[in-house]
Amino acid sequence: MPFETIQSKRLFEQVAEQIKTLISSGEFKEGSKLPPERDLALQLGVSRPTVREAMIALELSGLVEVRVGAGIFVISTQPRLVLAPNSKIKVPSPTELLEARLKVEPINAALAAERFRPELLDDLKTAIDQQITEDAIGADADRQFHMIIAEATGNRALAEMTRYLWDQMLSSHMWKLLIDHAQLKGLYPIILDDHRSLMDALSRRDSESAKSIMETHLVHAQEIFFSLVNHEAKNGSSVK
Repeated sequence: MPFETIQSKRLFEQVAEQIKTLISSGEFKEGSKLPPERDLALQLGVSRPTVREAMIALELSGLVEVRVGAGIFVISTQPRLVLAPNSKIKVPSPTELLEARLKVEPINAALAAERFRPELLDDLKTAIDQQITEDAIGADADRQFHMIIAEATGNRALAEMTRYLWDQMLSSHMWKLLIDHAQLKGLYPIILDDHRSLMDALSRRDSESAKSIMETHLVHAQEIFFSLVNHEAKNGSSVK
């Protein structure tokens, strides 16, 4: 099969572009099934998470469809969406951003719980109410909720790191497509339930619970992310 080993940065974009080229050239015809994720990773010389992310990009562009228990199939030879409107601008991928958030934000939650002020409870409730109104996973109210926690740490370095991660995430074209896709699948109640649990732990100044809930919350975000293309993903399972 005419695959080329991927060698430079932004691997998922290059994997997606290579498969898109093979689809448009007729190597993979409409209705055909793509090779399994494991085989693609070996042939392309990349990791399976990179292949998953590329499949997400291809599914969001309308080229392929993930069919649970069956595999990934080509459904069109012409993309309905442009995945990278400005390829010269290199921002972290959704996977990289989630990985970084998983390192930073549990620390935020633990420290915010230790230093929690009662007046912050109303701000958190307002952010959750706005999320319900917006019916959105990654919109402004979600960012506001997490920034309230980051700023409650009293640590400007942590707050600025968190702000950077969210700004990068919400400016990502691919991330916006993922938000829309997740909304269509009705996955936002999981996020809201996590936020309510986190708010409760913070109000009790329970730093260990707050840290654990934030970790679980971000793992849920990873699971939602990978569930878009990984037909083996199960509710409550960890993303590897």
